[in-house]
Amino acid sequence: MIVKLYQLPFILVMRRTMLMLFPFAVLGSIASVFNVSILSRTGFIGNIFYITQWLPHVARIRSMFAAFSMMTVKILAVLAAYQAGAHTARLYHKNPEMTGMTGMLAFLIIALRPVQRQYGPKTFLQFNVNNNLMGIQGILIGILIGFITGQIFRIFNRKPISIRSDSFSRAYRTIIPVMITLGSAIIINQLIIQIYKYQIPAGISNYYQALSSKKHGLVATLLLGAWSSFLAWLGLSGPYNQASFNDDPAAVADLTYALKHHSPWNVPYKYTQTTLYHSFGTFGGVGSTLALVIAIIIVARTSRYHQVARWAVFPTLFNANQPILLGIPVLFNPIFLIPFVATPVVNMLIAAFAIHFQIMPPVTYPSPLDTPGVLSAFIGTGGNFMALLVGILIMTLDVLIYIPFVKLSEQVRSEMQLKERQRLRMR
Repeated sequence: MIVKLYQLPFILVMRRTMLMLFPFAVLGSIASVFNVSILSRTGFIGNIFYITQWLPHVARIRSMFAAFSMMTVKILAVLAAYQAGAHTARLYHKNPEMTGMTGMLAFLIIALRPVQRQYGPKTFLQFNVNNNLMGIQGILIGILIGFITGQIFRIFNRKPISIRSDSFSRAYRTIIPVMITLGSAIIINQLIIQIYKYQIPAGISNYYQALSSKKHGLVATLLLGAWSSFLAWLGLSGPYNQASFNDDPAAVADLTYALKHHSPWNVPYKYTQTTLYHSFGTFGGVGSTLALVIAIIIVARTSRYHQVARWAVFPTLFNANQPILLGIPVLFNPIFLIPFVATPVVNMLIAAFAIHFQIMPPVTYPSPLDTPGVLSAFIGTGGNFMALLVGILIMTLDVLIYIPFVKLSEQVRSEMQLKERQRLRMR
């Protein structure tokens, strides 16, 4: 059943697109780790070695890594629109270059937002890009736009490409599908502008923020954590995925209490997104993907999986998990949906059990940026050794959860390769 699902045109295009984005995700994630964790005074490595105090030109070096990360990881959705369009065109023997470029332009048109700027007595209209659509959180939309663009080219450019056709003829035949695609993108952009005009996205965002900041019970935290993980599996942003320590009023209240009483024990809010989800549910990023990397290294037999894991282990250690999400891929992969959502919930339950029976105190103090997951709770509890042991126990359990799904993924991949070889022999 899963093999048949993978052979559907949209799923095929989606998987091929994500694999083509893997090199950009790897290099951009590594650059992001250098920018945030190593070369920043608030980063984990930067805090330990005081890098900003002795490294010359650190601000300039950091800006280069930030720019590199911005032009790779931060525009993955744009690249996805191009690749999805090109792959869809190849499926139907259409012009992949023109389809890819048209899909990318359509995505950028949809992502544009007009902003009025006041300079003295005059008002100017500027266009900004919706950053919420640019990175990995917009990759599903990018793939959808690219795939739909390919379908438009299939319908309105019925003549297949020929090697003998000159470049002008191939480009000329795409005028109609290009016009239809970009015209549709402009209409969609205007509809989105009207939606923003009535503050609908802001209302949804405010609802998420209110939900994540006011619900502090164990059940609510578990449900919101599972929902955040599920949305991340879809390449979308959930209520907990973008929140920081300062965005959680309960975390601030706990910190105030701990500083006043000189102890992290008996804080008022024990089961929050900070004490459970961010401290124990995201080892290696959303879905506890560091455990997936370790599971691949331990049990995987295919060389491709090991190549992905070797490149992904460094950024994933610092919670930049884009390489493993795209390289396997994990996003939109039904095989990994269960462990991706279940491991954070299991982790939070174990942590809540340890907090309830006072095996360890709740995480109260903020950790440096991109602190490795296992150390986050240790630092956040003020160096409590039991919190470190609980983190190691949770990581071990996560690896055991992921192992059977890694084996299943390899089995499905082998079946797909076998069917592909049989199909080629029948030609």
